[in-house]
Amino acid sequence: MRRHPRSGPVPHRGAGGAAGFTLIEALAAFAIVAVLSLVVQRGLVQSRLGLAAVEDRLAAERVARSLLAEPVRPSDVASGGRAGILDGYRFAIRLAVLDLPLPEAERAAQGACPPTAGPCDPGRAGDPAPPARWQPLRQDIEVATLRGPSVTVETIRLGQVPSTDARAR
Repeated sequence: MRRHPRSGPVPHRGAGGAAGFTLIEALAAFAIVAVLSLVVQRGLVQSRLGLAAVEDRLAAERVARSLLAEPVRPSDVASGGRAGILDGYRFAIRLAVLDLPLPEAERAAQGACPPTAGPCDPGRAGDPAPPARWQPLRQDIEVATLRGPSVTVETIRLGQVPSTDARAR
């Protein structure tokens, strides 16, 4: 450093420039900060949208699980299913009887008593309509989400269907 005759040391300056940032450097710094803030903002918005979609799907899955936990109603079997709204989510349950050969069903169709039952007389005259029989059912549950694809559950359950004798009457 060289000394100024009146005040003391004077900072060294470049080729006639003042110390500090130029206007171009300041504008470039602001542009970089603006671009970075846009990237961060976009990331935050995307993460919030992703979180909302996950929460929506989880709520739809809870609705599907609660519908799956309900017992199969004979009226639903007769009508092939039902639809409605539960907790703000639209759902549809479809039921279809599976025609699988079951040993008890075959014996009952032939008029024999099941082996686990006590003494019975299949031809008693005073019997009311034959009881409903258990049948495997295909159950499809579809719950529509507010964002994205719907939640679908497919399973096989046992349900009571009217016996073939009761249908013939």
